[in-house]
Amino acid sequence: MQVKDIFQASTYIVLNVPSPVADRVKEIRRCFDPDRSHLSVEITLAGSGGLGTVMAGQNPEETFAKLAGIAKSITPFEAEFGHVERFPDTGIYYYTLKQPEHFINVHNMLFASGIKFNPIKYPFTPHCTLKLALKTECSEDDFISRIQPPHETFVINTMSIYSLEEKDEPKLLHRVNLSG
Repeated sequence: MQVKDIFQASTYIVLNVPSPVADRVKEIRRCFDPDRSHLSVEITLAGSGGLGTVMAGQNPEETFAKLAGIAKSITPFEAEFGHVERFPDTGIYYYTLKQPEHFINVHNMLFASGIKFNPIKYPFTPHCTLKLALKTECSEDDFISRIQPPHETFVINTMSIYSLEEKDEPKLLHRVNLSG
């Protein structure tokens, strides 16, 4: 019997944004991108830019061990959203991060980890996606007035791997606590 490759589906590595800030982002998504409003709020490290999704065919236990090693070397850190931007020529709106250096450092650690990633043409831009939908349930004026970022810091202390098969819910494969 052949074991299914858990990385066959698109697999992402993320840093999780905690409540209550995550709840505020979900509120914004409910208005502007209701189909994604229930998804976890995170900063994607691998899968959307810089590093592509986790490449299929890798041993999950080895991959999870590499993530655990990275997580042990990172002290939980404070973060805060900056302002709203839109990726050029898309309908993707996102929050920037006021101090992106921490996210860039973790991204670079993943790059050097030995985990294999699929190629991707976009550079790494630490961000939290607000809207991917082409249509929204709110007007553009409402969008602009409601989209201001929460002005509070939050602590990043967990890293997760999710797989996403088309039209399915994301599946949590593994989560580690930052403990450096």
